[in-house]
This record gives sequence, C-alpha cells and structure tokens, in this order.
Amino acid sequence: MPAADFYLEHLSRSLWDPVDTTQVGSLNAKLHARVNGEIYRFSRPATLDKFKRDPRRWCGILRDPVNGVRFVPPRGAPRIEYKDGPYFFTSDSTRAVFVADPEKFAIHRLD
Repeated sequence: MPAADFYLEHLSRSLWDPVDTTQVGSLNAKLHARVNGEIYRFSRPATLDKFKRDPRRWCGILRDPVNGVRFVPPRGAPRIEYKDGPYFFTSDSTRAVFVADPEKFAIHRLD
C-alpha cells in the first residue's frame, strides 16, 4: 500500500471509488474526475470510464454553483461542460446565470 493511502486510511479519510464502493479511490490524478468542481477518485480506469459515461448516476448530492442548493441531479437536469467536467444545475435559470459568467461560479479545487 502506498504511504499516502496508508495515512488516509488511518486518518479515517479513505476516499471510496463512487462506482465500486468496495475499493478506495486513487490519489493518482489520472484516476480523477470532476463534477461541479468536486473531485471524484477511482480505483481503476474501468470505474472512471463508467463514471464519465453517466456522472449523474454516480455523483450523489451536488451543490448548484449559482444558488448553493444541494440536490441530487435528476435525469435531464440542466447541465453544461465547462473546463474540467460537467456542471449540473437545479434549474435552467441558474444554468443561464452560470453561462453568463462561469468564472464567477466555477469551483476550483486542487487535486
């Protein structure tokens, strides 16, 4: 087990693969994806690929970057692709506000 994974595990901060919750997500940036600016970590390329095909299915609760409302994106939720991945919204109106000035609302997190 790599040292970083060992320390995360012992700090009770293990980051589980959202597609295969029996596996710990990797700290390798090549096995990361973002939704609404949040980082998701995967144990292997196959689970990352599955996630990317339908991130809405696996991401869980998100925060609308415009109004801050927490929600689980339903099928057909307003969405755009922006820089590092998809952003989902609670409504077409918050999506429109984001599109008008995305840098104001985009969430930037370090890997």
